[in-house]
Formats: sequence, C-alpha cells, structure tokens
Amino acid sequence: MPRRIWNTPFKVLRRSLRHLSKSGSPFGSGPSPQLLTVAGRWSGLGSEAFVHSLERVSWTGIRQVHLNHDYLITGSREWYWVEWMREQFFPGGDAGDALSLGCGAGHLDRILKQRGFRFRSFTGIDISEDTIERARVLAEEASLAPTIRYAAADLNQITLPRRSFDFIYFFQSLHHIESLEHVLDQCRQALRPGGLLLVNEFVGPSRFQWTSRQVEMANHVIKLLPEDLRRDLQNGGVKTEVDRPTVEHMMKHDPSEAVRSSEIEGLVKACFDVVGEWNWGGTLNHLVFQNIAAHFNQENACHRSIIDLLIHHENVLIREGLLPSDFKVFLARLKP
Repeated sequence: MPRRIWNTPFKVLRRSLRHLSKSGSPFGSGPSPQLLTVAGRWSGLGSEAFVHSLERVSWTGIRQVHLNHDYLITGSREWYWVEWMREQFFPGGDAGDALSLGCGAGHLDRILKQRGFRFRSFTGIDISEDTIERARVLAEEASLAPTIRYAAADLNQITLPRRSFDFIYFFQSLHHIESLEHVLDQCRQALRPGGLLLVNEFVGPSRFQWTSRQVEMANHVIKLLPEDLRRDLQNGGVKTEVDRPTVEHMMKHDPSEAVRSSEIEGLVKACFDVVGEWNWGGTLNHLVFQNIAAHFNQENACHRSIIDLLIHHENVLIREGLLPSDFKVFLARLKP
C-alpha cells in the first residue's frame, strides 16, 4: 500500500496532537499518582496479578479503550458489549448449558452472570489447577449456576462430550492454542444445534511478528507523543519504537503466546457459520501503549484527548481498510 494513502489521517493526527501541546494545558508530569484502572464493568477479566500488570503496561488498562470496544460492537459507548450480546442473541438471558474454554479464574464467567446471563449449568476448563480451584470457590460464592463444573485440562488435547452445550466461548484464550483444528472440531461436536460459539480473540500476526507497515505506522505515532508519556515502565528509558520480538525469543520465553493467532479467523469461518463479526482494533494502539499506558492520567484532560485521538485514528484506518483489526469478535453457529 502506498504510504500516501494512509499518510493523510496520520497528518491529521499529528496536527491535532501539536494543537493539544500548544493549548496551554500541560500534558502532565510523569506517571499518574493513581494507576489507570478498568473500573466497574471492566474489572476482573483475568487474575489479580494479570490485571494489575496490564494496568501498568497495556492498552487494556485504559478506560477509553474499553468504551471503544463497546462502540465497535454495539454502536454506542454507553452500551456494554456483554449486555448487548445478551439482548441480541440470548432471549431472556438464557444461555443454557455453557462452556468457557481457557476460563482462568472465571472472572468473565461471573461478569456474564452479573450482567443477566442465566446458565442451566456451567463448565469451565483451564490448564492451571490453581486458577481452576479459585474459579470453583468464586463461582459457588456467586451462585453462578445450579450445576457448576470447573476442571483443569490442556485444551490442545481436550475431548468434549457430544451435543452437550448451548453456548461455548473463548475470551483471549484461543490464541494460546496450537492445536486449533482439534479444539475447534471438539467445539463443533460439543455444540448443540442452534447453540452459539463466541470467540473474542487476538487474531493478529502469529508470535507477534508485527507487519512492517504496522510497525512503521506505530512508530510514527509513538514519536508524536510527549517524551514524559513515553518512559518505559518495564525497561526504563524512553520508548522510541515498537519492540518486535524474534520468533526464537517467543518460543523460548512464551511459547504459547499467539502461537497460531493469524490462522484463527480463517479456521473459525471454515468450521462454523459466522453470524456476527466485529473489529476490536488494537493493530496500532496495542503496540503504542505497551509499557507506557499507566503514564496516561485519566484526570488529565490532555491525556484523555490524546487517547481519544489515537483511538479515533486507528478506528478510521481499520474502517477504511488501510489496516486489519488485530483483535476481533466472532459469534457463530454450526454450519447448516
């Protein structure tokens, strides 16, 4: 793609950021005294340690990012995507017999219950015995379902009972699975006719091998940010560019991370009839905010404006087909 095609929205972004820097409102003086938190409905989508870490370093610690996710799915920043899904696809909130694959400690499971989903039975599977035990305890406390089953198992080797579930979902777990064909085939066999599969996932480059265009565009954005907002919270120094890991590094230090993520979309569409597909963005902002997110103080109007500009910039590029969306949501049924 010629650079001039995507350079126009970039020029608009650059002018807007320069205007903010001259507006008389300071960008801030270092990290917020209070880390950005994903409050209320956004809290608890992972273990406590996981969420705390993301609040410091990741785009998922920024509230506007979650509001934008709601907007991209529902068309409104005021309508939580979980509640929208319930209203659109689960009459009366009835999800029947549900299965969460890669459930962790069950935080999203409980959020679904809190937001009006009703389960006849609930099953959660994760590879970690410790998180499964915590999920059991918290599910009982929350009265998640009349029948609750949590089990530790490797999804790469899982065997699911045939025609046993009305609702199966992955939430940021499928991109850790190497045996995609196997686990999706198991879902196909386990889903009842008329049942739904929800896949909310990172579908970008496998093993985080960001494309050259993606890296170039993210680096342009990073260099526009004030230096005090670019201090790296993990490595020190000032962030100046995207750190694209080598495949060898990924295989050594985090072998399951995005192991076959770029293949997820095609395989889901080959195995199921997709009835809904929504972009969730992240192609640039996942990279731009990594290791610096906590510097953006929600109480600072300029910080909020910068975030809104970056979100809008990415939305436009994805909507106009100038970039793919690295995170997507799919809702699917069995093929006829």
